[in-house]
Amino acid sequence: MNKKGISPVIATLLLIIIAVAAAILTYLWVTGYIGTLQQQGGVENLQERIKIEGVMINTKSNTISTIYVRNIGDVQVTIDTVYLINSSGVMAVDTNISVTVPTGSLAQLGGGNLTKVVNKPLTEGNSYTIKIVTESGTEATYKFTYKK
Repeated sequence: MNKKGISPVIATLLLIIIAVAAAILTYLWVTGYIGTLQQQGGVENLQERIKIEGVMINTKSNTISTIYVRNIGDVQVTIDTVYLINSSGVMAVDTNISVTVPTGSLAQLGGGNLTKVVNKPLTEGNSYTIKIVTESGTEATYKFTYKK
């Protein structure tokens, strides 16, 4: 009937198990946290991002004269394809344009570097979409309805 010696041993073993479990959880948390810090502190991911800011239309010929494109990304981009799309599909495509836009700069596409898109006549009241694609595949679109 002398059971007083067993309770302190069981209590001590439980405390050791709890301490070891807490140490393991703390270790896993710290190593996971340090791992995410190392990943964030590594090489910065540079992104290509472009935005079409506007389209100038020649109302005499009902054609697009200039497309304004801004590079809002972290790296220089080269625009190589421009699409003019209406509700029934692609109207015109200019490929291999090769217009380079430095970071933060505004480029004007038109005239000599766009021949098929700028020479396509627009119909008043119709909606159109301009789609620009860079060499690496980044896209930007701009939708508008042509009104004189």
